[in-house]
Amino acid sequence: MSRACGGTILIVDDHPDIGWLLCKLMSVRGHTVKAVQTSAAAVAAIQGYDCQVAVVDYRLPDGNGLDLMGRLTAIRPSLLIILMTSFGTPTLHKALKNVKLFAYFDKPFNNQDMISAVEAAIEEAERKS
Repeated sequence: MSRACGGTILIVDDHPDIGWLLCKLMSVRGHTVKAVQTSAAAVAAIQGYDCQVAVVDYRLPDGNGLDLMGRLTAIRPSLLIILMTSFGTPTLHKALKNVKLFAYFDKPFNNQDMISAVEAAIEEAERKS
């Protein structure tokens, strides 16, 4: 994927270093990125931030990524979600089969794979709009 500009992305991860890394990876490619560290902050942010893609950590201090996905898509139904976690268990993998995710990553993830997935999600969002 060689897309170089234009997407809007929300990063939700309670580890500031992951948020910083993802913001850097996406902003140098011309995307607008906002990072938050909690579910509550994500819900507040998305109400005033017209993003196409959310990259969401599964474990957050005030909830989990699956619950947050439902809250975010209730506010912004066209939002595409990429879920990531350091805690990928067989139970979680089974639960993921029943939700609408654009992509899923175990941490640590390959930076180029994440960039490709986010940019593919942006392209899909633009096709649907």
